[in-house]
Amino acid sequence: MTIDRISQRIKLSISLFATSTATLALIFSPVDRAQAATITSLYNTGVDNSGTVLANGTVGDPHYVLASVPSGTTSIRVLTSANGYPIGPWLGDNTTSRWIAPNSNSQVDGPAGDYTYRTTFDLTGFNASTAQITGLWTSDDGGVDIVLNTTHLGSFSNIGFSNFFTPFTISSGFQSGINTLDFIMHNSSGPTGLRTELRGTADLSATPASVPEPFTIIGTFIGGTAAFRMKKKLGANKSETTIK
Repeated sequence: MTIDRISQRIKLSISLFATSTATLALIFSPVDRAQAATITSLYNTGVDNSGTVLANGTVGDPHYVLASVPSGTTSIRVLTSANGYPIGPWLGDNTTSRWIAPNSNSQVDGPAGDYTYRTTFDLTGFNASTAQITGLWTSDDGGVDIVLNTTHLGSFSNIGFSNFFTPFTISSGFQSGINTLDFIMHNSSGPTGLRTELRGTADLSATPASVPEPFTIIGTFIGGTAAFRMKKKLGANKSETTIK
């Protein structure tokens, strides 16, 4: 056997080994398909399912309920500047959110005590550990607490309803599937209401890479081995023909 022939066989062996190794690496390497996305089931107060603000006097908010009141109605009423008082002292209209309040009367008066407004959102299809909500809120009277899935986040109180929102960020406490977010505020007397603007993001759940059947892996090696033996046999036949 010539030196050239030995060199060719060594190169072929290295090539087949590299191909098999690369194939196995591709088969077993994890595929991370996670990417940040908007939590589309999270809504501002006073908007419909498309995020469009509701008209003044609309009864009910599609995404919020009055979960707890001192007494009286738990029905919700949407307010805009078209209502007049209490909007004036309350933060004015924009195209993003609306005030919501107990549907008691046109001035949305409510008895003294704590009110809990509740919204829910769904993290199905998301990695809950990566979720984050950034938001703004204001209320009459002042906000007392924000509660995520029964976890109190009391540092996110607000100081009232006039001319500005209070910002907050939540970056832990989320769970897979349905999550509950409560806004608790206190009313001393007179009109009472809540307004929020929320944005949430989370990574999409990673889709695991499919693992091939064992026969697929075995076939990879058998195919490589067969190719090597075929080339070896053809080389031997060629050598015998040359000698003859």
